[in-house]
Parts: sequence; C-alpha cells; structure tokens
Amino acid sequence: MLERLISIYENFIAESSKLFPKVDQKLLLDMIHLETSYKDWEGSVLLKIVYSSKSKVDTNKKKEEIFKRFQKMPDEVIEGRTLRVKLIRMYIKNLEELITNDTDIEFVTGSATLAPSDSYSDSA
Repeated sequence: MLERLISIYENFIAESSKLFPKVDQKLLLDMIHLETSYKDWEGSVLLKIVYSSKSKVDTNKKKEEIFKRFQKMPDEVIEGRTLRVKLIRMYIKNLEELITNDTDIEFVTGSATLAPSDSYSDSA
C-alpha cells in the first residue's frame, strides 16, 4: 500500500512539474493544499521571482508591472535579477498567469502561509 501511495505522489509531482516547470514544487504543493483545504484562504504568499540571466532585465520595470497587476510593490531586488514580494490573493490561477505572461521569468519560489502577514521572516 505504501509503495502505491509513493508512486501516486511521484506521478503527481512529475505531472505538476510538467504543468508548472518554472515553479518550485513545494510552493505549488503548499498553495494547492491551502487553496483546496481552506475555502476562505486569502492567498497569502511570499514570492521570489527569478528573472532570466540570459537577457538584461529591467527590474524597475518588472517591479512596476507587479505593482500594476497585484497592487503591491516588491520590496527587494536580490542579486540583480530576483524580486521578492509578499502578496495577498495570489492563487494558483494567478501564479499561472504570472509565469505565462512574463517570458523573462526563469523560476518562481517562495512560500504560502495560512494567515496573511506583512512579515518577511520566512526563509523561502
């Protein structure tokens, strides 16, 4: 029984990696868990959006695009190509739109929490 459960889980992770190749699978799993388990979940996430190193990305322009889309300004630029932003009402459909609409995004990681917070203490 355990082997079957592990196999199902591994297949699920493989499929989710195909659907969301630019998203950290732990972040995706946490969002799926919270979004499906708590119908009143407010979509509280801390995202680290990593932009491609292959082209020169204007992080100030990316900050403005995120602000226009989510009404929240990223507070930090890490290593010149990663934006860190704490968002509320960021659901899987919004994450999908973000990575689909911005081809400069290389990878998205971070964390999802049950309760909204302005804290950046998460180590994601």
